[in-house]
Amino acid sequence: MTADRARGALAVLQDADGKFLCEVPCGYIVEPTASAYHIRRERARAQRRRRAMLRRRVALTVALLTVAALLAALMPWSGSGAADKPKDTTAGTLEEVHQPTAVLLPSSGTVAGYVPNAAEVEALAKLIYGEAGIVPSTTEQAAVVWCVLNRVDDPRFPDTVLEVIEAPYQFSGYDPEYPVKEEFAILAADVLTRYRAERDGEENVGRVLPAEYCFFTGDGRRNHFTTEWKSTDCFGWTLESQYTD
Repeated sequence: MTADRARGALAVLQDADGKFLCEVPCGYIVEPTASAYHIRRERARAQRRRRAMLRRRVALTVALLTVAALLAALMPWSGSGAADKPKDTTAGTLEEVHQPTAVLLPSSGTVAGYVPNAAEVEALAKLIYGEAGIVPSTTEQAAVVWCVLNRVDDPRFPDTVLEVIEAPYQFSGYDPEYPVKEEFAILAADVLTRYRAERDGEENVGRVLPAEYCFFTGDGRRNHFTTEWKSTDCFGWTLESQYTD
């Protein structure tokens, strides 16, 4: 908006395009007002930039979610799945995570000079908690650990216990924030010890799940172990168990 003083006592107000707006006494015109138009124009540009940036962010988010969904569909899953994950209402609270954990070794089935890795015992105990915490069978809880160890020996999967457990899109029942219950830590250490004995050449160590079973799915109460992902041919618990269920 600009002011024209050519008419004496009255000033003509015009917009930025030169169009007549009105006449006012010259005393009221202090300085040109064309800057107001530029301010509005800059604000409009800033709004357009913000909207364009928002659209780019939304497009990027959609692209990332699409890639994640494709990866989840292509990679083999094991564990009970998010919808099937059992909820343990009798287990301790998450505050237990920050408390020191005493890992007790089993009184039988030990290997001379062998002590299970503490990090592996802790991770396996958390896995049992999430995948089989409410399963009413120690044998079936031990099978979850044997499933991990079967993967360690299988060339399709990583070569260490921790890598197998923490692999993306695999065990949905594992969470590093889960508590380490003493009974699950003892069971994990026991299975690790039997596994070590088997690798050292000992037979009949008390394996409860055959070596070819690397997958399982859950129904909210029990887990069903298979040799291939989503196979309907489930293990029938034909091996002798060393545990009292």
